[in-house]
Amino acid sequence: MYIYDILKNKKLAILCVGASPFEEQAFNEVKAHNLKEDLNNIPIFYGRGAWDEENMTFRDRTLCKMLQKAIAKKDPNTYEPWMKALMSAAGEKCDWTDKEYLKPLLNCIN
Repeated sequence: MYIYDILKNKKLAILCVGASPFEEQAFNEVKAHNLKEDLNNIPIFYGRGAWDEENMTFRDRTLCKMLQKAIAKKDPNTYEPWMKALMSAAGEKCDWTDKEYLKPLLNCIN
């Protein structure tokens, strides 16, 4: 049984959280890739989260470092917003969380 068949009569919403600042084109691409067919009517929201390498798994930390090395080879003037965020957060503890990100989600479910 398709999970959506179980949930289709429920009120659904998706909250995505990431370290990157909101970028509409990237957000729309993620939505189009992941919410196909019956799922494309589910409201989706984004809230910027936090970055803390110490609390990442070894695998995630390693993947992030590999990505940072690849990006470091590029001209910083050509960085996309997510690249700038990743490079500026390297080795830092960052918290961009804000309760304001939840307002659109709360308005949707109330």
